[in-house]
Amino acid sequence: MDAEIDRLIALHADKAFAVALRMTGNSTDAGDVVQEAFLRVMRYFDKYDPTLPFEAWLVQILKNVYFTSLRREASRRSVSMSYKKDEDSASLEDFLAETAPGPERLAQARENTDRVQGALTLVSPAMRMAIVLVDLEGVAREEAAATLGCSLSALDVRLHRGRARLKELLS
Repeated sequence: MDAEIDRLIALHADKAFAVALRMTGNSTDAGDVVQEAFLRVMRYFDKYDPTLPFEAWLVQILKNVYFTSLRREASRRSVSMSYKKDEDSASLEDFLAETAPGPERLAQARENTDRVQGALTLVSPAMRMAIVLVDLEGVAREEAAATLGCSLSALDVRLHRGRARLKELLS
């Protein structure tokens, strides 16, 4: 069983870090979330139903770890509300549309990634999780709703409000 756990962790480590990075907004916190999530995977692997997708179970654990860390650090951590809109900055749609590599584009893409990540940190955690799962990770709406423990209509509301808030922050 340990070999199976190791195989699944190795197979999903990059995806787990990407999801955690989008949730947390920085690589240090993302690493902490992933580490704790994988510890829980090892601890509770006997409760995993192998007939279900491992990735969905892992994302659920990542979400739980992230929300637990938010609650634990709520009194210590504050999010800066001084995020400044730049009139020369690209919209989220422009950022996502850029695909051609090159030094200028890579620098601009990095700046845009930082802007989007910064804006994501200003969106409520519930809306952020919906956006990360559906828009950034491509998880089906039904699966995202199940992962977040909400109805499809509640997920749609979170997506709509979260996208509107991101658009406001990035314009």
